[in-house]
Amino acid sequence: MAKSERFAYGSVLEALSRGLYPDKRHILREFVQNSYDSLAEFRRKHPKRQLQPIEVKIQAPSIFIADHGLGMSETEIRQYRYLGYSQKERAKHAGFRGIGKYSALAMAEKIIVDTSPFGAAKRFQVIIHADRMIADAQQRRNRPLEEILEENAEFSNAPANEDDHYTFVELHGLSRESASLLDIDDVRGYLSGTAPVPFDPQFRHSKEIQQKLRENIPDFLAVDLMLNGQPIYKPYFSDCQSPEFETILYRDDQSDVSAYCWYCQHSEKGQYDPRERAGLVFRVKNIAVGDGQLSRQMLWKKTPERAFYFFGEIHVLDADVTPSSDRTVFEDNPARQNLANRCLRISSNLNRKAGDESALRRFDEALDSAVSAISYRERQMKEGELPLELKDDIIYEIRTIQDDIQKRLRGPKNAKTLNRAKRIVGRSRRLIQSLKEAGFLDLAAELKFNPRLRLLYDSVIEVLREEFREDPERLERVVRRIHETARTRLK
Repeated sequence: MAKSERFAYGSVLEALSRGLYPDKRHILREFVQNSYDSLAEFRRKHPKRQLQPIEVKIQAPSIFIADHGLGMSETEIRQYRYLGYSQKERAKHAGFRGIGKYSALAMAEKIIVDTSPFGAAKRFQVIIHADRMIADAQQRRNRPLEEILEENAEFSNAPANEDDHYTFVELHGLSRESASLLDIDDVRGYLSGTAPVPFDPQFRHSKEIQQKLRENIPDFLAVDLMLNGQPIYKPYFSDCQSPEFETILYRDDQSDVSAYCWYCQHSEKGQYDPRERAGLVFRVKNIAVGDGQLSRQMLWKKTPERAFYFFGEIHVLDADVTPSSDRTVFEDNPARQNLANRCLRISSNLNRKAGDESALRRFDEALDSAVSAISYRERQMKEGELPLELKDDIIYEIRTIQDDIQKRLRGPKNAKTLNRAKRIVGRSRRLIQSLKEAGFLDLAAELKFNPRLRLLYDSVIEVLREEFREDPERLERVVRRIHETARTRLK
């Protein structure tokens, strides 16, 4: 092979910078992800040392990302300039491809990286001239990639305090296409749902969930993240039931864990709002992969609307389940398919819970309606306002209520609903017995109808009953008006 033969050219840069991350916020996540990996490695090597927060600062025209992790050695910071080169391990690190940093080429004029490695009295700096790289690649067609990278990256070093350990990144001179990243509120919302941050202390279940995650996920880590001096926390819904947890095994006959899940069900009726924050979010190394829509698409084959009756997380532990470069989906491979198949039991379980909850709510609503109807008839009976013509209809109404409750008792119920239903059934039985024995208002007897008038009146009632067969409430209103009018005119 000739020494001058090349295998990569400058057009690769444009493809990476403009095509890899259409959502510019994913680029910011890449740098936060790198900081997270550095802090995680620092904790593994120095478990007794306190971790400091990752700090993100938005100050036009730049964005700054800083961490006090291990920092980078001279060899590592020189390798930082390499495209696609990474010594990170897929099983240990969130970022391992070595291309995320170059996704920032289209959003900033320069990428400035300052770092000081733990235990070394050295400070290193790399300046990547992103704007010059892109211009070079566009103007000089098919120029070798390594030449562009080498000519447009500067390296320097200087003495430093031996106790320092950090990596500071500045994305300097944001482009117009990346102006949305200067919206602090939007960035905060994005990072709260994506970054490996802790739960909000105001969330009453935060300690329980955090403890369960630490117990069941090896090397689980949530890191403090400050945006312009204010902490970022994971979003939550306060109107939720207590959390539930589920361990997903690779296979039923093995003890190896494929994923660990927690979720909270809506304590009110229906889906959570906003739905953008609802559903179960996949996480790898505690960094989100997609949002609740991804799990809904992968796991909910039936009644997908029930996916948003819950919020929670599915932490993926299988190292072969690989997020896509932009972490919106998973790469399609056998491990992903196995994860989806194994997690179907989560959606099945949640569907059942949501169905039971809906049935219980409908049961409670039916009991409320039953109490209202029974109380109304009891009051009418006590006040002597029940037309004799409606006796059979009213008894049928109460029996229908009674039968409906008995039927619902065969479905989902809790102790409170069960006791309440039994009381209402007993009350309906007593009412039916009283209705059979009670004196109804007999308009014909009260107004002394002769046989021909009684026959005419009964015929009218029969016609009305037929006409209003599907509208018993209207039939009752009409009969009552006949009673009132007849008393007024015939007495």
